[in-house]
Amino acid sequence: MNLPMRLAEIARVSPGQEAIVFKNQRMTYAQLDTRVSQLASGFQQLGIKTGDRVLLAMRNCPEFVIAYYAIMRMKGIVVPVNPQYTINEMGVIIKDCMPTAVITCPERQELFDNIRQSINIPAGIIVNSCDSLNEDIKTFDQISDKSINAFQEVKYNREDVTEIMYIAGMTGKPKGVMLTNYNLYSNALTFSQACSLSPADRALLTAQAYHAGPQTCVMNSTIISGGTLVIQEGWRGAEEVLRAIDEEKITFFFGPPTMYSLMLKYPELDKYDTSSLRIALCGSASMPPDLYESLVSKLNIYLTEGYGLTETSPVVTLNFINKSGKKGSIGKPIPGVEVKIFDYEDREVPQGQVGEIVVRGPNVMKGFLNREEETRWALRNGWFHTGDLAYEDQDGYLYLVDRKKDLIIRGGININPHEVEEVLYEHPGIFEVAVVGVPDAVMGEEVLAYIMPRENYELDELKMKEFCKDKISKYKIPRYFRFVDNLPKTSSGKLMRKELKNWIAKQKPPV
Repeated sequence: MNLPMRLAEIARVSPGQEAIVFKNQRMTYAQLDTRVSQLASGFQQLGIKTGDRVLLAMRNCPEFVIAYYAIMRMKGIVVPVNPQYTINEMGVIIKDCMPTAVITCPERQELFDNIRQSINIPAGIIVNSCDSLNEDIKTFDQISDKSINAFQEVKYNREDVTEIMYIAGMTGKPKGVMLTNYNLYSNALTFSQACSLSPADRALLTAQAYHAGPQTCVMNSTIISGGTLVIQEGWRGAEEVLRAIDEEKITFFFGPPTMYSLMLKYPELDKYDTSSLRIALCGSASMPPDLYESLVSKLNIYLTEGYGLTETSPVVTLNFINKSGKKGSIGKPIPGVEVKIFDYEDREVPQGQVGEIVVRGPNVMKGFLNREEETRWALRNGWFHTGDLAYEDQDGYLYLVDRKKDLIIRGGININPHEVEEVLYEHPGIFEVAVVGVPDAVMGEEVLAYIMPRENYELDELKMKEFCKDKISKYKIPRYFRFVDNLPKTSSGKLMRKELKNWIAKQKPPV
């Protein structure tokens, strides 16, 4: 079994069940499955073959779901990315994965036209709709094979790579995580069973499905459960989310702490009925204890926290706090997944002692694309080494302590500080730079850049933000800049990032 086969199974058993709601559109499982098959056939007629990579650069919409399942159905490899990436960011990914085709929205068509001038994309660009007369641009309607209602299921191996997801690499360049049929299907199935998802559930997809958490926990888990997926293009404010929960009787919602915080601060919160919510899952960042208490007191919502990584498809642990009572814990491993806490020599540490989280199970990735040595190191001794530090209590519950990696988590989205630093180093007036996360009440963390200017250069915050504007995505541009005379370093000249965080702790965050 894999994801598209499960979709076809549900369409046969419950053809009239509502599958997708988007704005004023409503689609049944039979309609969804037919559109997936027609697009899969169209992909084949375009010359896309088994094992070919197809870049999917779209925000949340029905076409994202249709394209995602169609690529997998014809045994291609889907590569979902943030459509708002700049040409530089997108170019790095395309050079690494070399897609046969790109699927995107009309607004990003020009960006990919520019990329195609230097990088060959054999099957061209496909958009969900288009007014352009450009013959190289194809639409879903043009390529979908309307003559078929079903697609001959392609034989697959559960170890075949079916998705490549890009994450922040520690060198500054993103790296592709290769996930298999079994990785994705087993993780979505186990998660849905742990949450007791069923055809009666209605899940709200607000966080972007090109991220691993919303993709598995909301999109895939809902579909393999036969539930209804209510899609929003993205976060458009607390009012839209609260209205959707009320009007569509949403039973399952996933979001980072930032979303929950903004919902609680909405002045007309009492106007909306959220009593249908059965599960509210918090992912991507830790939930502050006071926010948890506010959700219980104001909305009577008992939060479920979890822990995962893209490399683990992504769910590793879950904590149903109303059952466990363990606030602040990331929970216990989901069924079928093993977790241990290792020291630096890969020896298991006693309960209560801090060490690195290592994971083994059907959810662990096949490896990193084009990075064999890094793959071997991450998967050494048969365990995936997460780089995250935690301890286990006497009841087997895990508590996240710190991340060995330098990632900044802003609003639930990972930002690699090295990538931001590389962009800033391109400025001729910067002698040295260090980028770190600074605590923020709403976003969790904001991006702060410490800059040592060169002599005779006058730099300010506005100039720096303008310089970054077309080089990295808006959410990666530092919110704060501090101009300093020196940066803390070891005797060997290595930057001491922990000391920078001590600087922040001793002072109020910049305003």
